[in-house]
Amino acid sequence: MKNNKISHIGTNSGDKREKILQAALHLFTTLGFHATPTSLISKAAGVSTGTLFHYFPDKQALIDDLYLSIKKEMSIVVGSEDNPALPTRTLLERGFVRYIEWGMKNPEKARFLTQFHHSPNISDAVQSRAYEEFRWMTEMYSRAIREGIFSDHPVSYHMVMVAQILSGVLELLSPGDGEMSADAIITAGIEKIFN
Repeated sequence: MKNNKISHIGTNSGDKREKILQAALHLFTTLGFHATPTSLISKAAGVSTGTLFHYFPDKQALIDDLYLSIKKEMSIVVGSEDNPALPTRTLLERGFVRYIEWGMKNPEKARFLTQFHHSPNISDAVQSRAYEEFRWMTEMYSRAIREGIFSDHPVSYHMVMVAQILSGVLELLSPGDGEMSADAIITAGIEKIFN
């Protein structure tokens, strides 16, 4: 009985934290960082402001945690289940498709990453930790450059350009755009990356 109670408390605690993160995600993407007070986040999460501050000492810690957790999630999805012995272009294409699928399932998270990727609201320490989550991608892009799959430009150039194209693909896949099929949009977007 005692163990069940402790387990329930831990779950409830995690639920509150998750509700705070979900509320912050929605509010930051719709209102922006500065227009979102912690009181609004706690109200949307259905918790007291004191509870919010129990998990996150300030709004900076909250947005940093949210950013890093989404970057980690996306890194796992994009880089998962691939055999490193596959050709580089195949690995890249599969990663791009997984990112698009993840973005379609998680539009608010994808929008948040696009919105806050270069934001001064994300601390330098968290930006560095997020970069570490994608070190494998930097190495993959370097390999693509060496093999002539990508043009001979810096990896940072390709990272920005690919991110912009994939964001465009997700925007075109959003409801209401019926000029091209989803498959055609994805295929054309991925081809644009390699051209």
